[in-house]
Amino acid sequence: MVLPLKKKGLSLFVILLAVSAGGFCFKGYVDRGHVLPPCAAASVAEARVPPEETKSALTRRMLAAQVLVFKSRDYPQVEQCVIDLKQAGVNTLIVRAFQNRGDRVYRFCRPQFKTGVYFETTHAPVVDPVLTKIVSIGHRHGLKVFAWMETRKTPLRLAHAEPFAALEYAFETRSFRPIRQWSIFDETVETKLIGLYKDVAATGIDGILIQDDLVMRQWEDFSPKAMALFARETGQVLAPQILYRGVFQDPEGRWLVSRYSDTFWLWARWKNQKLMALASKLIQAAKGVNPDIEVAMNFMYESVTHPKNALAWLSQSLDEAMKLPLDFYAIMAYHRQMKKELRLSEGAAYNKIATMTAKLLKAVDDPHKILMKVQMSDWDTRKLIPAHEASQVFKRINNQGRVSLAFIPYSPKFPLKVIGHYFQ
Repeated sequence: MVLPLKKKGLSLFVILLAVSAGGFCFKGYVDRGHVLPPCAAASVAEARVPPEETKSALTRRMLAAQVLVFKSRDYPQVEQCVIDLKQAGVNTLIVRAFQNRGDRVYRFCRPQFKTGVYFETTHAPVVDPVLTKIVSIGHRHGLKVFAWMETRKTPLRLAHAEPFAALEYAFETRSFRPIRQWSIFDETVETKLIGLYKDVAATGIDGILIQDDLVMRQWEDFSPKAMALFARETGQVLAPQILYRGVFQDPEGRWLVSRYSDTFWLWARWKNQKLMALASKLIQAAKGVNPDIEVAMNFMYESVTHPKNALAWLSQSLDEAMKLPLDFYAIMAYHRQMKKELRLSEGAAYNKIATMTAKLLKAVDDPHKILMKVQMSDWDTRKLIPAHEASQVFKRINNQGRVSLAFIPYSPKFPLKVIGHYFQ
């Protein structure tokens, strides 16, 4: 079976094995895509006003709105958005806490840097510490607030980025080159990420959503430290000619691989172990500051539909992640993305999401830990999808069981009556 080496397309997330390794996170933030008068400082004490209590024998059921950017001009407008979401049944606000080059800036703050984070820290440039104020607004109306956090793409405060960057293998040149993502095998990167997660936990947030950049694609990381550690721990040598078999370029110019070697699969599993080890450290760091903080992690849909592909393409494994102290498994069940990438009809895409939900309900003992994420805009055109499409996706999910739900991105233009109908 011919497997594509890379997904192409928007954040996210299209793995086609094109030669140039672009970021897979939303362009404009859609879990790939991404998606500020001066901000009044809010104290941590104010930010930690207890949110509305939720009664549940299991994990609470999250009903979330994920915000790429508030288009509000000031905090009163932000508060009105929160009030509207609360009335629609939303109990959790997931707010982007990072700013990458090209991301839209919160209109109600005064940015000091073009990239960085939205909370106080010494580990990354501080664009403007608006997160505590947003938390206090959410708490005032009984909503929990999550910080949407990156890992390997985080704009860390490092004088020279290249020595800390991961290396990818370029099939067209048969050589290695640095990419704009950190190597998790560098101790400096790990230390800064751990410090960053401690600092964001200290803002008074209720939870963290770990972005889908905590993965390694099938042509990375070939940095010296990564290769040396792999050789030391496994006794195997990393070399592209050993990992990939039958590499060729198709008529569309995509580089494909006919099959992977046993060493490749050993490498994929090894990388997943290292990613999970880092995730564990980040979770422990956040919970060390606030033991009650909730942590969710993003997963590509392939982690549910085709686990072997997810392991090969991204070194991602939902089964392994279930061993972590995660509160929610955030599944990016984006119907238009799936329809495009898998060449499905609209009805088949809806059915695929229903099947995914049913499969997860059999694998996870607590249905509320399953956070099914529904896209509200087209990642290519950035236009809002018709309300009936979102309704169909929510309906298919809810017909399988009472799992947690989220929609992305939040827009005041989307009819919240659809959300209100399903967020009950």
